[in-house]
Amino acid sequence: MSAVPESFFVSTGVKSGAGGYKSLLTISGLLFLLCVVALIYALATNPEELPWPYIVVNYTYFLGLTQFGVAFVAIMRICNARWARPFYRVAEALTLSFFPIAILGFLCIYFFGRDVLFDYWLNPKEGEHISGWLNSPFLLWRNVIALLLFYAVAVVYVLAGLIPDMTEENASEGPKWRQAIYKNLLSRKSKKSEEQMRWHKRNVYFYSSYVILACALALTFISWDLGMTLVSHYHSTVFPMYFMMGCMFAGSALIFLMFRLVVGFSEVDRFFDTHYQGKSVGILLTGFALLWLYFFWAQFFVSWYGNLPYEYGVISKQMYGHYAPMFWLQILCLIGIPIGSLIFAKVKRTIWPMILLSLFICAGVWLNRYLIVMPAYYDDHQLLGSIAEFVASIGFLSGFLFLFLWTVNAFPMASTWELEDASKGPDADSPRFGFD
Repeated sequence: MSAVPESFFVSTGVKSGAGGYKSLLTISGLLFLLCVVALIYALATNPEELPWPYIVVNYTYFLGLTQFGVAFVAIMRICNARWARPFYRVAEALTLSFFPIAILGFLCIYFFGRDVLFDYWLNPKEGEHISGWLNSPFLLWRNVIALLLFYAVAVVYVLAGLIPDMTEENASEGPKWRQAIYKNLLSRKSKKSEEQMRWHKRNVYFYSSYVILACALALTFISWDLGMTLVSHYHSTVFPMYFMMGCMFAGSALIFLMFRLVVGFSEVDRFFDTHYQGKSVGILLTGFALLWLYFFWAQFFVSWYGNLPYEYGVISKQMYGHYAPMFWLQILCLIGIPIGSLIFAKVKRTIWPMILLSLFICAGVWLNRYLIVMPAYYDDHQLLGSIAEFVASIGFLSGFLFLFLWTVNAFPMASTWELEDASKGPDADSPRFGFD
């Protein structure tokens, strides 16, 4: 097995003549633009009529899944999971691509939707005690600072992972702004000495723990402020971890789905071996399914046993009545189907069942976010019951897809130095690293 060719770094973007890529990029971009125009018009005319709870559902869903992308890379590096290395760049692209929507989306929710979302504590009844945490300016600053901190750490972390791959050749390719970034990274690499390269690589692994902490901080605030505190007097110490486990579960499934999408446009398929990477992703999803079940039960059992109306009432409203079908569909998508199918090795080693399973998991976590938010505002909400909700769904999905596709073309889709290191390891003769 030969080493990774240095020139491969340049060719890991979208293949020339990839018509499917251009079509998907154009369609998603146009849909996103139309939805943004519709949003701006609605904000300028009648912002109170926008479906803010439904917007929060989609915002927290995509934010959580995409933020886990770079955290996934950090976790896999700490665990030295060789099988996950082909997924690193796709996972990082997930996080970087959602950066603009994450910041602008939260500011939009805060400045235009807070009177609808946080009415019970922004305008408390006379004599009602409100915690100091429920403070409007503090709500803004703690989330904005946490988000900016996370994305700053993520950007630095991703760029640090590019340094060992930098060459004069790839620093002179692509648009001017990318050349400027690569030349700056190349200057940090300087002399290519073995000792210096080892130092750069150790740096990336060392800072992985800080990425995980920054991600946990940002998602904790989001889970509190756009999840738990939407229900008056609802308190659950396990809620942030329950929320984050959903991000990790569906985030891993989304990374697999986006990797399979990128396979059609680039050359990253040479690093994917169905019997190894496919099986490993299946094992990972099995573990996350069991962990999600554990945290769901930990939250449910305490609320059920305490039988306090402000706590158990939240869960009972999801389990019974109007929202019951969605609740049990969520359980089916997140527990029944994954655990029932992933016990079979053939499922883990076959692409299309894994793709279908990943779609079920992503849909299940979306339903979970829906059930966290919507019952707090509506006793009998009808899903996609208005044009505004339909536009919101299309807007978030098309915006995410457009920015992701743009990012995978702007940056390399293979962490060459890590894949090369893997090829020199004890499993160097395995085809799973795909070096020809």
